[in-house]
Amino acid sequence: MRKKILLTLLIAGLVAGSAIPTNVTWAASKASLDKINRELKEIQKKREQQKQQVKQTEEKISAVQKEQKDLQTELMQIDLRRNETQKKLDKLEVQMNETTEKAAQAQDNLDEAKERVAQRETLLKTRVKSMYERGKVSYLDVLLGSSDFGDFLTRMEGLQLILEQDTRILEDNMRDKETIEVKKKEIDHQLTVYAGMLDEAESLKAELDKQYKHSLVVKAELKKKESALEEDLEQYGQQLIALTKAESDKYAERVRAMSSSSSGYKGGKLGLPVADGQFRFSSGFGMRTDPFTGRSAGHNGVDMAAPKGTTIMAAANGVVIFAGYSNGFGNTVMIKHSDEITTLYGHIREGGIKVSVGQSVTKGQKIAEVGSTGRSTGNHVHFTVYKNDVAVNPMPYLK
Repeated sequence: MRKKILLTLLIAGLVAGSAIPTNVTWAASKASLDKINRELKEIQKKREQQKQQVKQTEEKISAVQKEQKDLQTELMQIDLRRNETQKKLDKLEVQMNETTEKAAQAQDNLDEAKERVAQRETLLKTRVKSMYERGKVSYLDVLLGSSDFGDFLTRMEGLQLILEQDTRILEDNMRDKETIEVKKKEIDHQLTVYAGMLDEAESLKAELDKQYKHSLVVKAELKKKESALEEDLEQYGQQLIALTKAESDKYAERVRAMSSSSSGYKGGKLGLPVADGQFRFSSGFGMRTDPFTGRSAGHNGVDMAAPKGTTIMAAANGVVIFAGYSNGFGNTVMIKHSDEITTLYGHIREGGIKVSVGQSVTKGQKIAEVGSTGRSTGNHVHFTVYKNDVAVNPMPYLK
């Protein structure tokens, strides 16, 4: 878009710069013509340098814009990772809370188990103490001290219950102790793992936050750099337009000098841009129905329909001031003939321009070939005559 705007400004500069002050004399010797040519080359040299400056600045802007685009992608990726890490942190915190609750429950269970163990140990100690206070009495003494066989069986059953109870107490104690140790180790391990994962995730999020903030700073610097380059480009573009106008003025001066030193065109009748018999007038100057919109619109020239590739000729002696693509007219050639008259030849076929800017041409010389580029519905040449930069009806000028 920037290049199209600049190209439009340059074309406008060429047309505007083609006007010739009426107070400039036409007398010019060969020496003055040589001087004009030298000055023209110097202007062209500066213009090319300025074009290079514009091109380099545009390339720098494109590079900065690419950096900004890449950085924006990087920011999006960092932001996604930050969100993922935050989700991970939230999940870990939930797991930590759940594990902490389990740890608290395990601690309660541990305390209860310890209490049971303490109670059992107290019971066992009480029994041992009682046996100690009564002296050394073995299970055999208890059995032999029976008054009869029934008493013996009763004592045997009692001793068996005591033994079973003691065994169960010892087994319960061992089981509680083992369960407590296992659960405690398991919960401690989970808490350690989660704490490590939480620290790691928090460190990653802190690093991503740091990267994101740094990228924002870089983004702001790139935007500032782009703005500065855009300002430079605007300045270089204006300088290029000024040089283009100076070049166009110098071309006009050269036309005057050439016209003074030769019997070339001096503003009389123009020749047909397409040989008689090879074309037909398909559209005239003034108001007409636009072939694209169907509405009434102004037409600043005449259209000559002819087969693709038909020769287009210079309408008179002059200097080519534009040879390239122009929006609407497509491939276009403009020739400066005098201080007043400039002609335009539009819709030239691709590769059909046969002259270059700065080239001197003579009346009837081939300058291009008919085509249908730009805003065109068929093969033809659009021919415009500018008098003092205003489009006028070409018909009175044509022979």
